[in-house]
Amino acid sequence: MGAKLEERHPGVRIANHPANAGDKQTGRDGDFLVGTTAYHVTAAPGRDVIRRCEGNLAAGLHPVLLVPKEKQGLAIARAEAAEIEARVTVIAIEDFLALNIIEMTAGDQRAFRAKLEAIIGRYNRRLREVETDRSLSIDLA
Repeated sequence: MGAKLEERHPGVRIANHPANAGDKQTGRDGDFLVGTTAYHVTAAPGRDVIRRCEGNLAAGLHPVLLVPKEKQGLAIARAEAAEIEARVTVIAIEDFLALNIIEMTAGDQRAFRAKLEAIIGRYNRRLREVETDRSLSIDLA
């Protein structure tokens, strides 16, 4: 996600943390902060991430919760239970990535592939900067 945000927001510094560095332990507002938007990327949208979204709202930030498509309903239900569903954006990670690439490439299929390759190149660079597990790298065949 950091690589995609870097590609989408040139000139904006996008934080780069190891995958296992949680927001709570590091004192961050989210996995990524762009302006007043706090992005939370999680495969397990539990109560802790909803609490962090509540903290974002209290701090004047807009929380965006990015989850796998199959967890989107659960994330929305958790936001509804906390009565913040109208103030938090919940998006499937897959949709977020695809729609942003389509937008950046103005719908051109050839440009889509090139943009995807650029994002993967950024991802692999960012990975080398903070991770020791190189098996997390992506090879777009």
